[in-house]
Amino acid sequence: MLKIAALQLSTQALSNARLDYYLRICEQKDVRLVALGEYVLNNFFTELKQMPVDLVKEQSKVKLEALKEYSAKYNLCIVAPIIFSTNKGFNKTCLVANKGKIKYINQQVFMPYSHWNEKDFFINSTKAIKLHTFKCDNFKIGVLFGYEIHFDEFFKKANELDLLIIPTANTYNSNSRWCELIKMRAFLNNTNILRVNRIGVSEVDELEWNFYGNSFLCNAYGDIVQELSDAEEVLISEISKPSEATKFWQFKEVRNEINKRLL
Repeated sequence: MLKIAALQLSTQALSNARLDYYLRICEQKDVRLVALGEYVLNNFFTELKQMPVDLVKEQSKVKLEALKEYSAKYNLCIVAPIIFSTNKGFNKTCLVANKGKIKYINQQVFMPYSHWNEKDFFINSTKAIKLHTFKCDNFKIGVLFGYEIHFDEFFKKANELDLLIIPTANTYNSNSRWCELIKMRAFLNNTNILRVNRIGVSEVDELEWNFYGNSFLCNAYGDIVQELSDAEEVLISEISKPSEATKFWQFKEVRNEINKRLL
């Protein structure tokens, strides 16, 4: 078993007091893995355009150092999207801090829409696409940013995971669509999925975008077993390896057979 937590927060101030508060609670509850949503450590990308680059760099540096310290201090594996400023522009990645050590998983596909154009804003590499994974204790865990879950190409080996973490910044009236999409991915790949959505408000083109939270855990049978509201909250749950669902549905074996027969 692995005890996990989703911290449902808005964009955090430079002070780390709130992060420290929640991570201490996680330690007290014997949580081993903690995940945050998108644009919690940094401002929303449209706001970054208006911010001094030095402030963005300080924002990321302060959060990186804090999470590295907290992961060792509280014996936590912390998964959190973060943005780094370089001479060429901004890079969007996800840090995995485990017992003081850091690994990065870069976002690989970005939204290209006129109202939400991350593709032109970020400078991430466009190398070969793959589902990136890491180990927490004996659990194999994958990370995909919210937009990436729409594409089948990331799910060729997702049935090998024990847990898939999806940090998001979902807004508008999209929650029911996200629930159905993630339930489908969890069921067809027989894996647990933790969707961690941010809360709070960002101003985009003089309009307020409300990020609605509703973070949830979906099990390997495609059932949402725990869900938060639209407030600042913490989801704490315990997951097991999805071997029973995998054995019952046999999707992996059937899919392998189908691939052999494809023309």
